[in-house]
Amino acid sequence: MNSTDLPTCINTKLKRYFKQLNGEQVSGVRKMVMQESESITIKFVLDMVEQNQSEAARILGMNRGTLKKKIALYKL
Repeated sequence: MNSTDLPTCINTKLKRYFKQLNGEQVSGVRKMVMQESESITIKFVLDMVEQNQSEAARILGMNRGTLKKKIALYKL
């Protein structure tokens, strides 16, 4: 793996996140990571296909109705 692959980038960001907490208690990290990565991925794909929701849903492997709900949820 190199420094720009996805697992390395996620690990780097998580290490920074926990370091910034400075020992403070935290919970819900999995949910936070999943939501943030999902919203970024959806926005990236939507931009890539010039907001074509049918094409974005196909690329993302979800139906268009689910994509529309996630667009509303993440305010994209």
